[in-house]
Amino acid sequence: MSLPKGWKGADILFLDCDSTLSSIEGIDELAARTQTDVSDLTNRAMAGELALEEVYGQRLRQIQPTSDDFEWLGQRYIETEVEGVSRMIRVLTEIGVECHILSGGLLPGILPFAAHIGIPAERTHAVPYPTADIACAHPLAQNGGKPMMIEQICADPLHYRKRRMIVGDGSSDLEAAPNVGLMVGFGGVATRAKVKAGAHLFLTESNLYAVATLAAGNLRAKQIREVDLELYELGISQLRDVFAAQYMSEHRPPMGHELPPAPLHEGRIKPEEV
Repeated sequence: MSLPKGWKGADILFLDCDSTLSSIEGIDELAARTQTDVSDLTNRAMAGELALEEVYGQRLRQIQPTSDDFEWLGQRYIETEVEGVSRMIRVLTEIGVECHILSGGLLPGILPFAAHIGIPAERTHAVPYPTADIACAHPLAQNGGKPMMIEQICADPLHYRKRRMIVGDGSSDLEAAPNVGLMVGFGGVATRAKVKAGAHLFLTESNLYAVATLAAGNLRAKQIREVDLELYELGISQLRDVFAAQYMSEHRPPMGHELPPAPLHEGRIKPEEV
């Protein structure tokens, strides 16, 4: 687990919604509202144990959400915003990083939340819901949908792979790792073993401060420090902890010996350069 060699920052950032920008899983919230339990299906799909397309239609047909349900869900997303999200979006947008939501959640519920955190509708990509059948046909309701959408979005205008970044908690986010320069697994709400093992970096704090620092990178270090120095420094502090924990796990000494201090290895983020 380390920063990919040559990572300098993102021009475009893709953010999962459920259990990343918000601490809830929207489909499970809708199920609870309608007294339908689909949480096991959701967890197994997010962990990569079931194909997403196998469970998507099954959940929707059980729940049958209405427009009132989606209005309620939008408010739930707003109420459960993960710490630092709106601040991160504002700062990254100001310094020139294009922020998108890329979610397998339901678009009618996510749109109000996107507006609340500062992401416009045209940069909010989720599953439309006029009917369950139409929803299930959408790429983001299927495995492999996020890589496909990233390539479409980044084709015009062109965004080079090395300047793309994705953040998320689920296996569908991990699928997009080959399509981006940096894949960050987020475990601040839920930890998926497959994502933790496969991500370039895995974050466990229940906020997104480190994401802002990583997205700015060396490319926009000066700008982010000028716009919000505290946010930048919070991210640097968390990244030090991430790399120190990794170093300790990889260099366990014999019993009774102290661990050496963890260096910031080449290819990993350096406070004076970010």
